[in-house]
Amino acid sequence: MKEVIFAGKCDGIGISHVSRDCDLDETIGFYKNEYQIYYILDGERFFYTNNKSFKMSKGTLSFIDKKRIPFTNVIGGKYHERILIEIEETWLISAGNTMELDLRGFFNDFHGVLQMNSRQQEMIEKKLRKMEDVLKAEKPYASAKVKELLFSIIIMILNGAGTRQDEYHTLGGKMMRYVKVKEIMYYIMEHYSEIYGLEDLAGIFYLDKSYLSRIFKEVTNFTVNEFINLQKIDHARNLILDDSLSIEDISKKLGYERLSYFDRVFKKYVGMSPLQYRKSRKTT
Repeated sequence: MKEVIFAGKCDGIGISHVSRDCDLDETIGFYKNEYQIYYILDGERFFYTNNKSFKMSKGTLSFIDKKRIPFTNVIGGKYHERILIEIEETWLISAGNTMELDLRGFFNDFHGVLQMNSRQQEMIEKKLRKMEDVLKAEKPYASAKVKELLFSIIIMILNGAGTRQDEYHTLGGKMMRYVKVKEIMYYIMEHYSEIYGLEDLAGIFYLDKSYLSRIFKEVTNFTVNEFINLQKIDHARNLILDDSLSIEDISKKLGYERLSYFDRVFKKYVGMSPLQYRKSRKTT
């Protein structure tokens, strides 16, 4: 059972306040795979990253770096009440430039779980509830106020608020699924050009296809095919810079049987065709 206490957004930022008494697979938020900040008001969750587990309990503030979302998951806990802030990368970069802060670097440095003391908890909860209030009231200045409050929380952390949580040792079923999925992910990263999809991986790891598909999505928030394509396109960006390789050569090198399909997938993830990307990189 879940209760959505509040959900609202402004340009580049989404905020959701949820109470739930079980660990559900579906997410409640506005953006997929963007920068995230979790604050736990009550109960507990578990933050898994780099094959380690950290307990998120009352008064913890957790930061998730977008680049590490495929290797990070927040799951577990019989009951919890949390506030989640999701931040679009385009806004984060723009805001960081305006404020003269490297905000992507900030999320990289503070990726993980921080425990706030009682005074810090009081201050952060006041700021988070104020964010909800101004969005509910739909005031003309709501977006500006939300962003001001978000920056004030970031400044608190930069000034030394919070202490790093120690690793929490657990061998629960979810942890086992997490470890198995990480093994599969690292295999994909090493053999991305040789893998065509879910069926290949199911055979390699001796797993049922539907089970593999379900746990992979649960842990990474990507489908298997999405993650394979992300690896291929990431490598394609570098290969395209080599003028000695034709776009067709690159497509074959990455394991795409049809050039038209490679072109379509590349455009989906990059926003332009491979040829347009090559031309754009020459002018920068």
